Amino acid sequence: MESSKTHRPSVSGPALRLVEPLEKPPLNSPPVSRQGAAKKRLKNWVKKIPFFQEVDYLRRKVYDSSLFDFAVREQARKLEQWPPALLLDVTNRCNAKCVWCPNPDLTDLGSMKMDLYRKIIDDYSTRGGVVHFGTFGEPLMDKTLREKIEYLQKFPTIKRVEILTNAFFMNEKIIPTLLENSVAVDISLDELDRETFEDVKKMSYDVVRKNIIDLLQANDRRSHPVPVNFRIKTLKTMEETLEHEFFKIIQDHRCTIALTPLDNNIISNWAGRFDKDGFMDRYGIDSDKAVRFNHKRFNLTNTAPCTQLWKWMVVYWDGSVVVCCADMFSSTPVGNLTEDSIKDVWGGTVLTELRKKMIARQRFEIPICQNCDIHLSWHHLKNDYDSNGEPFQGKFL
Repeated sequence: MESSKTHRPSVSGPALRLVEPLEKPPLNSPPVSRQGAAKKRLKNWVKKIPFFQEVDYLRRKVYDSSLFDFAVREQARKLEQWPPALLLDVTNRCNAKCVWCPNPDLTDLGSMKMDLYRKIIDDYSTRGGVVHFGTFGEPLMDKTLREKIEYLQKFPTIKRVEILTNAFFMNEKIIPTLLENSVAVDISLDELDRETFEDVKKMSYDVVRKNIIDLLQANDRRSHPVPVNFRIKTLKTMEETLEHEFFKIIQDHRCTIALTPLDNNIISNWAGRFDKDGFMDRYGIDSDKAVRFNHKRFNLTNTAPCTQLWKWMVVYWDGSVVVCCADMFSSTPVGNLTEDSIKDVWGGTVLTELRKKMIARQRFEIPICQNCDIHLSWHHLKNDYDSNGEPFQGKFL
């Protein structure tokens, strides 16, 4: 690994949003034309101008102040009544060993048992919402995932099903299940060429590439294709990525792409559990580049209420409910669905008190929130849900 810094391509250029920002890829958009991609690239070059970054930084500081809390408070009250989405970590095991992820340090590994899963879904289906598989581990490593997906078809109140996967196990056995059950597929691909991919993700490039192409081709043949999105956070330059032959293959199919070079500070510190500075130094990434007005830097100091406490309920494989999607090590449990109901946890004392602290601008009194750069203002809830707390159609959560 020490030699990788010498042959690693330089990283430069702005984030390219072939779709919405990385947090919000649309579900049913057609492939973006190369002309359209070029226009978006030009727009993002403009956004890299220091003056623009400073203005945007100041805009966020003002808008995220308590002066504008009134603009989101009513929506938040509605979301407090019921979790609009369940983020189910059906397993925290992962075959990949990504160099920017602390998952390999996990010791309490497991997969959600079907009895517990049925209990959770039966409870959630009384009011329903979105079910999202995967956050801390690779959901396709759950041997009962096919059964879990098919079980959801019993409940018309389940409005949408999503899965976040690295695609290694997305083979001919599971692809039909995903397509036939209308599961939106969000693929964490990251690198595009074999050498870099296998260096930073520690798994077979050829297997992933074949699985992705098989999925895209099968999806194209369907009269009602499922939404497919690619997350690409890369060590390569923007120009190298856009000209890569695998990128062009992907772009020729029905899918969306969220592309961000790593020097845009897209890597998260997982609430302080990951040595991001050490990672960036090891791979020769200029961590000082435009950091003064970078959104991750702002997230570290922003005292606005965090979207996570209203956005979704995050359920660990053992049924424990954790405070947010940054709590990979289950350090801040707020309830347990093996014993409690979803309603009792979501509206219970623990989460209610945490929300009160957030609204009172006491974020730094919550240990897991003290050094988190994933923190986003609750104003971002408007990107996910309408004024009635209903999820927008056509967006991944």
